[in-house]
Amino acid sequence: MKNTIKATAIVMMTALSLISCRKENDTLHNFSTADLLTWNKATDSFGEKFKALWEGLNSNYAIWDYEKEHGLDWDAVYDEFYPKFVELDTLALDEQINDETLTKLLKQVVDPLHDGHMAVSMKNHSSGGTVVVCPSDDRNNKEREKELATLKNWSPSLAYYIESGKVKDIKMVDVSARTQIHSVLDSLSKWSNRTLETLSGRTVVTEDELDRQIAASRILADVSSIKKLSETEAIVNALNSTVLKYDYLQIPGVHMIDAKLINDDIIITSALLEGNIAYLYFNNFSLTPYLTSFPKDEYLQPYAKELSKDVLDAWYLWFNAIQDLHKSNQLGGVIIDVRGNGGGKMSDFQFVIGALVPSGGLHIMNTRFKRGVGRYDYSPIMPYICATLGIGHVTVTEPIVVLANAKSVSMSEITTISTKVIDNAKFIGTTTWGGLCGLLSNEAYSYTYAGHIGVEGVTPVYVYCPSVATLDINGNVLEGKGVTPDIEIALEKSSNGADNQLDRAIEYIISGK
Repeated sequence: MKNTIKATAIVMMTALSLISCRKENDTLHNFSTADLLTWNKATDSFGEKFKALWEGLNSNYAIWDYEKEHGLDWDAVYDEFYPKFVELDTLALDEQINDETLTKLLKQVVDPLHDGHMAVSMKNHSSGGTVVVCPSDDRNNKEREKELATLKNWSPSLAYYIESGKVKDIKMVDVSARTQIHSVLDSLSKWSNRTLETLSGRTVVTEDELDRQIAASRILADVSSIKKLSETEAIVNALNSTVLKYDYLQIPGVHMIDAKLINDDIIITSALLEGNIAYLYFNNFSLTPYLTSFPKDEYLQPYAKELSKDVLDAWYLWFNAIQDLHKSNQLGGVIIDVRGNGGGKMSDFQFVIGALVPSGGLHIMNTRFKRGVGRYDYSPIMPYICATLGIGHVTVTEPIVVLANAKSVSMSEITTISTKVIDNAKFIGTTTWGGLCGLLSNEAYSYTYAGHIGVEGVTPVYVYCPSVATLDINGNVLEGKGVTPDIEIALEKSSNGADNQLDRAIEYIISGK
């Protein structure tokens, strides 16, 4: 009887709310923080969660005009889906709303949006879980399923070219969290297993050997617990605690992992290929911390400082080869490989394309900001000048190639699109992901009226949302489309490790075709 009364009340409230859909509110909500006014009502209501999501995007999203051109009526989305979310509230009185049901409904709301960065999280108060929907993931997995399947667990490698004698010089550095964690865990496990194997058959052990035996057993238990963790920060904290606890054992290959450095982890390969072609690959745009004043001696652990120096050396191998060979008229060309690169720091541009063109900046695209809470309150379209290297460097007149693919996102696409305004540059590969619009931090909300909606893990709804619209030099928005190559060639995996896309880049540099 009690539930029936509640259900009747909700139905009546729903009917009233539908009569006055999207009633204007004089109160300006701050969607960038855990504002009680904004989020309290959404804590235990699917209908209010939807309203917060809809209103947050309505005020914050950077490309509503683009969505309108693609036929999306955001008001019609409210009219269609608000009742469906309210219906979940009615159903939740008698049964649990599972995450699959909520995910399916949320996908219908946000999947039509074209932003390539967006991720929408919604807490399911009925199940206790949280669902996450990424429109660009759903779109690309559907439209580019074959290519993404080919690229799964693949990353560029020069192993075949090294073995074939086609690499004249090379520097490879791996400062990724995953690799360091795996390495330290492996060293702890191997030492512990060897110690237990050595001492297990002895009937008499010294006090020191007994201590090592006990420590080895405890370390294996710690390793087992750490492997069950999923969040990188939690893994690093737990692993460092174990490393510190058993530091007195001086276990080979075991070191602290510096979380400050790992936040900007990077895998980088620089090489001089046959034909004096300077090649640079890196898996994300985190070069700036390594190539500027970071790191300070007092800031990093000794092992991290050594890794940082290796990153600097790798970049300088590429940069210096370009300088010296160009000056002696022996440079064949330059290849920048951002295949599979998920993006990162805009400031990295100066150390990549910006190291090949004149100082003073390069106009490669245009931008537009949100400048008010109205749906179409935008700034004028403005030229975006990317920083170029300020130190003395040559302007590369030889062929420049950027290699990119369907998993090249964000800053990778900004790097790729720069080839469209550089006469001697070409983009070779396949169309990029389609996520060029920029994001700002929540702290910037007060003057941009845009950015993240909510606080991740805190508010009932959180949206990783673009606040800056990016347009190509001709004024086209490329969200959900990506940058198209000048020379299109899909990756064909080879049994011997040869890279047909890299081969095509080398062919173009040598032949000009």
